[in-house]
Order: sequence, then C-alpha cells, then structure tokens
Amino acid sequence: MAEKGWEYCDVSLPVPLDHAFTYRLPLTLRHRVRPGCRLLVPLGRRTLAGVVLACHDAPPEVEVRLAGKLLDEEPVFDEELLALARWIADYYAAPLGQVLRAMAPLAGELRRSKVYSLTDAGRDVARQMLLGETGGEATVEILRLLERRPLTEARLKVRVPQAAAALRALLQKGLVEAEQVHSERDPLRAPAARLRVEFAGRPGELKLAKPERELLAYLELHPGSHNLAELEARIAGAGRAARALARKGVLALRTQTPLIRPPAPQPPHTLNEAQQRALDAIEQALGSVRFSSFLLHGVTGSGKTEVYLRAIE
Repeated sequence: MAEKGWEYCDVSLPVPLDHAFTYRLPLTLRHRVRPGCRLLVPLGRRTLAGVVLACHDAPPEVEVRLAGKLLDEEPVFDEELLALARWIADYYAAPLGQVLRAMAPLAGELRRSKVYSLTDAGRDVARQMLLGETGGEATVEILRLLERRPLTEARLKVRVPQAAAALRALLQKGLVEAEQVHSERDPLRAPAARLRVEFAGRPGELKLAKPERELLAYLELHPGSHNLAELEARIAGAGRAARALARKGVLALRTQTPLIRPPAPQPPHTLNEAQQRALDAIEQALGSVRFSSFLLHGVTGSGKTEVYLRAIE
C-alpha cells in the first residue's frame, strides 16, 4: 500500500509514441497505484493497458483524462525491470511502451468486448418504434433488445441476423453507442495446458459424476498442484471434471504462466585454423587489459559468429 495518495500518474502505453501519458487518478486508486503496476486507461476511443512509470501531484498544463481500472495490487515491474526496459528502449531506439509489452503481456489475461446501449434519442425511438429511415427488421429487434439492457456485440449477432449492418446504421443515426469493455478472463475457460489444479476441500454431500470422483481420488492420493493437461493424459474426462469441481468449490484452478525452456546444451564446435587464429588474437588483446578493435572478414556462413561467442565465453 502506498504511503501517500497521488493525484496523477504517468503511464507508458504500447503505442509507437516515445513518451508517457499523464492521467488523473480516481480517489479509490490514489493510495493503491504504484510505479510498475498495470493500469487500464483511455487513449482516444480505445482503452489500453499500460505500465505506471511515476505517481505525482504536479498538475499538467493540459486537461487530463481519468484513469480506469488497476490490474495489479502489487507492481509487476520492479525498479530493476523498469530500468532494464528503459535501457533497451534507449539502446534500440524503441518506444518504452512497446518494450514493456514485449517484456510481459500487458493485457494477456483481459477479455475485450464491445457493449452497445441506447442513446437518449434511441430510447425515444425504441419507445415509440418510429424508426424513420432506419427501418428494417434487424434494427427494430436490436432497439427492442437494447431497451431492456445493454448487450455485447457477440450476443446481438447471435440474437439478430445481419446485426453488424444494422448496428452500423444505428450508430450513424446516433441511436446507439458502443463502449469497449475490459474484463478479466475466466480462468475456467483457459486451455488445459495453462491451468493448474489443486485439491481445495471435500465435496460433502455433493453428488459427483464418475470422472469427478476419479479426479478427486487421484488428487487426494497425490497432493499438491498439477497441470491439467497432464491429468487429462492420466484420467479420462479430467478437464471437464476439474472445471465442474472448481465451480463447486471443491478444486482450485489457476492459470499457469507458460515456461520458456532453454535449448539443450550443445557441444562446442571445433574451430578451423582461421577461426582459431582470430580467437587467439582477440584473447591476447583481452588479456592485455587494453582497448583493441577487430574486424572479422568472412563470407556468410564462414563462422564469424562462433568466434564472437568463444570470445564472449
């Protein structure tokens, strides 16, 4: 928890602009936002996930917009990682926001959706059902549906044939408005390879299907966290059973960050005579502890990189 509440924050966004964007923090976030946290903020008509670089009370010279949702209670980028990102951005002349996006997914666990709702004019038309030039069965059905409650674009496309064209017409008439909504992905919908399963408690009097009973028995005999994809290879129907038991509170399911395995070590290549002469000259200069420069001249595939790697080692 931050000791002091700040009114503004500077955010690095994954856009091809090499500067931070300043946002005003709502009261509920002023004691929670810290450098290194991910924050949802508006940029034009979009909502983007960025990384907070600094928090302060210095009001900008221009009007600023209000920040949105805080994605992390604890910073995902510490001071060392932020310093590394700045060095990479400076060395490779790349925008800092795009460097941070490459270092860690800024919104990989977020689900984006477009939600449609009626404008004031749209509500009047929906009540009277006087569509004028907007006519058409699809537009009438969309207005009726949205009069009850806002709906996502995906839901409207399922409910109404030719919804896409009708929504464009309604947007042009100013009868509906669209909002980009970000919500956390349901971990139960993640692929089995990205889920880890752990026994959370006995089911009590719950009636369980056979795959659910077999999965519980296995987890009780093998306590700890297990990859769901590996369990599916051992127990038939483990994936569906694990998700069902998680909804019942019997199992705990959490997403697992994919591990990048380093390549298997390879035996060193035997240098040819020309490579060895070049390496000997470089090592002699390194041993003398004085500055020296070298130019390796050779066609593509002649082994220059191997000499560089040996010198680094």
